[in-house]
Amino acid sequence: MKSPLIVGLALGLLMAPPAKSWNATGHRIIAAIAYDRLTAAVRARVDDLIRRHPDYGTLLTQDAPTEPKARARAAFIAAAYWPDQIRRDERFYDENYADARPTPTLPGFPNMGRHTTWHYFDTPYAPDGARTQKQHPPHALSELKRMLAEIGREQRSAIGPYDLPWIEHLAGDLQQPLHTVSRFLRSKQKGDEGGNGVIVVPNRTLHSLWDDAAGRDFSDAYVTRYAAEVTAQYPPPRKISTKPQDWIEEGYGLAKKEVYTFGLETGSTERPLTLPAGYEENAQRIARQRMAIGGYRLAAVLNRVLDQ
Repeated sequence: MKSPLIVGLALGLLMAPPAKSWNATGHRIIAAIAYDRLTAAVRARVDDLIRRHPDYGTLLTQDAPTEPKARARAAFIAAAYWPDQIRRDERFYDENYADARPTPTLPGFPNMGRHTTWHYFDTPYAPDGARTQKQHPPHALSELKRMLAEIGREQRSAIGPYDLPWIEHLAGDLQQPLHTVSRFLRSKQKGDEGGNGVIVVPNRTLHSLWDDAAGRDFSDAYVTRYAAEVTAQYPPPRKISTKPQDWIEEGYGLAKKEVYTFGLETGSTERPLTLPAGYEENAQRIARQRMAIGGYRLAAVLNRVLDQ
């Protein structure tokens, strides 16, 4: 029998709007690629960290196999999506609202914030010369850098198990080009929030189109097959950057070159924007490359900070 926590969260997943990041499929693919490329010593460390996460016995091992090695891999992969799951979890609260009411701090958690601003770094992009605004921390760059330094020092402390799913998740988020940009236009002076303010046919956001570009099947069979295909198609480069700032700059360049290829329109719910022919297929092609490099980068950064 499933616990009330799992049942409640499952209902929340069905009822909630799309999350502002790669969907569960994308995060799981990146984590699967990374886990298989960790050194033996680092894999043992991440397995220990995940086992000590307060949600290990519920969200991280729901439907996981019982065989120890397969269970450890499944928990690591599930952990990559955990920061999106807590957006709809009543144990947590959104600290960014002026009238936010903190929820009780539970054992194993340093705080109960949902940290929704951590998922992206909005590099301003103004193709028509509009005035721009910078995103202030906390954001993906500030928090990923902080946690990578923190987990390297304190992997055996209570904070390490909390940080690791966030590191997995943010390293994945920053491979999605629309997590690295906000387009400012004279007609949209507050920015489009990484494509969330661009409505495209058939009445969805541009951001969600890119989030779903790797598919929506998050079964182990699909994730494993997709990971094998893209790593064969895109082998690891000789040099793999472990600097989040590099990832952001690369994503920003991709956003300008491959994402905003439809002019200065933004669409609306009443009149969604029709994208150019082949646009979605190109997004799917790019997503395959981003899944592969995201997995290589996550593995490389964990091998670097935890190999101590």
